[in-house]
Amino acid sequence: MNGLVYGLFTTMALMFNYRPGLNRYLRHKDGFFAFTLGFKTETGSVDRAIRVAGGRMKALAKTPPEADLVLYFKDNRTLLEMLTTTPNEILTLILHNKMTLSGNLVSLQLFNYYVSLLAGPVHRLMLRRQQKQDRAERRRIYGGCKIDEKKERISSRRQEPLRADSAPADAGVCFLPEPYLSGYGLSDFPRLERMLERHFTEKPRVCIERPRLLTRWFRENGFETAADGRAWAPELRQARAFKYLMSEKQAVIAEDALLAGSTTAVRSTGVVLYPDAHGGLLWGELASVEDRPLNPYRISAEDARELHHDIFPYWVDRNFNAYVRKKYDYPLSMKIEERWVYYFVWKSIAVSHTIPDYPAILNRGADGLIRDIEDRLAESTDDEERFNALTAMKLCLEGLTVYAGHCADEADRQAQQTDDPARRKELRRMAEACRRVPRHPARNLQEAIQCVWLVWVGLHMENTNTGLSLGRLDQWLQPFFRADMEQPGTEEERKAYIRQALELVGDLMMRATDHLPLVPDIGNYLFGGSSSDQAITLGGLTPDGADGVNDMTYIFLKVTEMLAIRDPNMNARFCPDVNSDTYLTRLCEVNYVTAATPSMHNDRAVLAALSQNGYAPEHARDWSATGCVEPTLSGRHMGHTGSILMNMVSALELALNNGRHPHLDQQLGPVTGAVADFARFEDFFEAYQAQQRFLIDQAVSLNNMLAEAHAFIRPTPLLSALMDGCLENGRDVTRGGARYNTSGTSNIGLTDVVDSLLVIKKMVFDDKVVRFDELKQAIDTDFSAVRDLHHRIRRQVSMFGSGNPEAVDMARKVTAFVHDAYHHRTNFRGGHYTAGFWSMSQ
Repeated sequence: MNGLVYGLFTTMALMFNYRPGLNRYLRHKDGFFAFTLGFKTETGSVDRAIRVAGGRMKALAKTPPEADLVLYFKDNRTLLEMLTTTPNEILTLILHNKMTLSGNLVSLQLFNYYVSLLAGPVHRLMLRRQQKQDRAERRRIYGGCKIDEKKERISSRRQEPLRADSAPADAGVCFLPEPYLSGYGLSDFPRLERMLERHFTEKPRVCIERPRLLTRWFRENGFETAADGRAWAPELRQARAFKYLMSEKQAVIAEDALLAGSTTAVRSTGVVLYPDAHGGLLWGELASVEDRPLNPYRISAEDARELHHDIFPYWVDRNFNAYVRKKYDYPLSMKIEERWVYYFVWKSIAVSHTIPDYPAILNRGADGLIRDIEDRLAESTDDEERFNALTAMKLCLEGLTVYAGHCADEADRQAQQTDDPARRKELRRMAEACRRVPRHPARNLQEAIQCVWLVWVGLHMENTNTGLSLGRLDQWLQPFFRADMEQPGTEEERKAYIRQALELVGDLMMRATDHLPLVPDIGNYLFGGSSSDQAITLGGLTPDGADGVNDMTYIFLKVTEMLAIRDPNMNARFCPDVNSDTYLTRLCEVNYVTAATPSMHNDRAVLAALSQNGYAPEHARDWSATGCVEPTLSGRHMGHTGSILMNMVSALELALNNGRHPHLDQQLGPVTGAVADFARFEDFFEAYQAQQRFLIDQAVSLNNMLAEAHAFIRPTPLLSALMDGCLENGRDVTRGGARYNTSGTSNIGLTDVVDSLLVIKKMVFDDKVVRFDELKQAIDTDFSAVRDLHHRIRRQVSMFGSGNPEAVDMARKVTAFVHDAYHHRTNFRGGHYTAGFWSMSQ
């Protein structure tokens, strides 16, 4: 095998060295690619490497100590699997515990791209064969037409909508004659129907507009230092780059849209790239991403070449992970995370899990915020850091208004070219709104929603689109809806305006689907292809404790029911004894009709949880969901709620194996003792605590290092300008400028761990049905010896006598345990026993 690997590398080197069409890929805009990649097996049967430097590729007989990345494989078979798999699936070998790595992951992605250039036709054939197999498997599982039958059943739920004519009225609903809006359906809005059809049928396309413009600006103006050689203040550097980006960004008005502007230059759905965050994680899939089975993207050959030769190389050493790896000498906490089993620290991608202060810009406009900044700048001439942070916020707000002006120009241009009088009127209204907002305060619902959308585009140009949330739009848009409805008019005009409001909100929600986050294929396996999770929150209490349900609440619910899209992620607050049963009934109906949304939150329970943190009551009552469902104080709380994803099962694995992870064959955690050494359950639980504490400490350490990387690599002055506290403090949100600052965790596998601990407590220590070492042996052998264990336990149970109720109950539980243990065992990201282990605690 060692010779085979060396021969393959030598052949690959010959091809890249002597074929001009391939050799050009060893160069980039600033020179030559340079990296060394080592391949080793844990058995020692293979130790080879390949080096790229000076425009040449070379096979090495041994992995040098200075290799940029070393891949370790369990055995020869696993190495062969890596060499014969498609680029999109190589990283999944880590998830399957077949491969580990040490070093810069980007080097592997670049190598994968080189392999795909050689084997592209073969890879495409393999991927298409896999797609065919996946389709056949789905047909087998779902029985052919059952998926369509499910769709029909869900669609039938819309046929008999509830009405709220005779229901008790919500105090805040002043203008909707029938709050459920049951007379409207999607077929009443052909525009939205067409948008929805395109959303579900058109394959997303990778858009490189953002990285292209930013890379161009940084090449001309410098990153670490400015063009004149002076060190950049990170906030100023990012703000100037952002203003350039927004000034050069193409103004796109999507087909049928009522709102101008788009996240990408793609007229349908674009995929946004953030190489400043995650380097080049798509690098290895540039030649295969269109054909991968999960969430494929279109990408042009020209864009792929530009990413390879210009954009990705520039950001290889200028991203969050690269900063930490270099400054902290590749810390243990980062090595642990790269196993993708113990924890994942989201700051390696973004810090955007929060809600901007939309009321500030809706009610004051960018010019009003800039005037406030200028007043503070006049007081900050002696404080350079504060002066730079405030100046950066001002520059970003200016860039946002420049982009709005370009959108207005594009709307005017299209209005002049169209022959459709109705569309011409829409475009002129659009242009008028973009000339007004976000520079000035919004005056009506059209301007308010256009402002929300333009700010949203700007925020996603500044920061990775993961969990940044839209907040309490029903509360913030209701004053503009009210102002419009209070204008003199006939009943027919009011009815037409309600329809227009529904269509505007529908367009906003469909505009929010105009982009997807770039997800390398490994992300599809880790996160199930999650979208950017743009949460909207409805209802609940107002900051002063009153009923927050209003006209716009029901308008958003109607649009949610009609569109039934997964993103934006709709959340509904309900406060018992304050919000009405009319509202609760409608929430249940929409959730039933859509088969998923909105998610519903008990305001009393959430407020009780938030009260532990000492927040001002009026701020706590103004909470919104962000990311998935996490409560965050709207516009004033840099919560980064999903900062760490902690796999709690891994600590249990370590505790069962004296600090060693059985799948990873790695002595990682502290030595806490073998299972046979634990005389009491409390002793074992202390071991679990020690292992979990070790992992938490490591995760927090990496989280803090990455937070420092954000402050240097990519501060967020626009988000800071829209976050309470940052203007007053003169600090970016990445430096703690917000009024409230926290980080949150998602504790994965908590229920499995609790259930498993209870099983151990009861069966091993309380009832002494099985010895701990015997139970662990069953776990280690994936319950292959479960039959012997079953027979022995049954013999022990029979000794109690069939007339003993406790014995009969124990036999039932043991039988259920054995059955579930064997038939439902799993491999949950390193926890290989818990799903088959839990039932004994029932």
